[in-house]
Amino acid sequence: MLKLVYSLFRYGLLRMSIFDKKFGYTLSEVLITLALIGFLATLTLSTVGSSIQQRTRLAEFRTAYSKMSTALKNVTVDTAKIYACFVKPTNAEVNEFGLTINGNASDTSTAGCDDLEHAFVRAMGATRFCMNNAISEGCVPANYPIADGCFENYTKSRAYVFDNSMILITDKKSNGMKLFAMDVNGRKGPNKWGQDIFPFSIKYTETKTVQGRVFVKAVGILPPDETSCTYVNNDSGRTTSRMMKDSAGIITRD
Repeated sequence: MLKLVYSLFRYGLLRMSIFDKKFGYTLSEVLITLALIGFLATLTLSTVGSSIQQRTRLAEFRTAYSKMSTALKNVTVDTAKIYACFVKPTNAEVNEFGLTINGNASDTSTAGCDDLEHAFVRAMGATRFCMNNAISEGCVPANYPIADGCFENYTKSRAYVFDNSMILITDKKSNGMKLFAMDVNGRKGPNKWGQDIFPFSIKYTETKTVQGRVFVKAVGILPPDETSCTYVNNDSGRTTSRMMKDSAGIITRD
């Protein structure tokens, strides 16, 4: 943009030299200058506004993720057990998030999903419980966006509203906490996937193999299988994985 302005000056479109003008500037010169100043100001404000908005979203995501991680840890400590409700992390997640995996545990059990869900939402400070229909029971607005392959019908979903206004949604067909979504700033919007609504999964983060058997020592909240759940359909949205990396200061190429 600076090169453009320089070129305009160089080739005479904005040249206002006192050697060429004895009686000041013409109206056209003033109007062109003001138009360019306004154009540059608009670009600057747009860039600054977008940057502030993204920082705000990242801060909301970071706060929500910290609260979720703390709640899951408290549940594990208070009950002194790891619920049978988790999935396997990807090889990329093992490297990117520094997981300690010594053997792969079974990811087929869902026996503890209901118990984990109930304990988790209480640890999060749930103030409203929608156990059969997230829309009709008032936890999520009727125009909530769907996510192809994972969250497609909120009339068959459970949802919880927390004391800080965040909203958690589980999909019954995906076995509860194995796949859930969090609206990090509640109903206030923009209520869009990849902006303030993000999916998560409970995955094991540490395992140990003893006499050929794999034991899960710790679980955590990580991105879901983002190949089977389509939820970011615009340039301004970001995946859960990308937001987690940005929050942790991990440099990414995308």
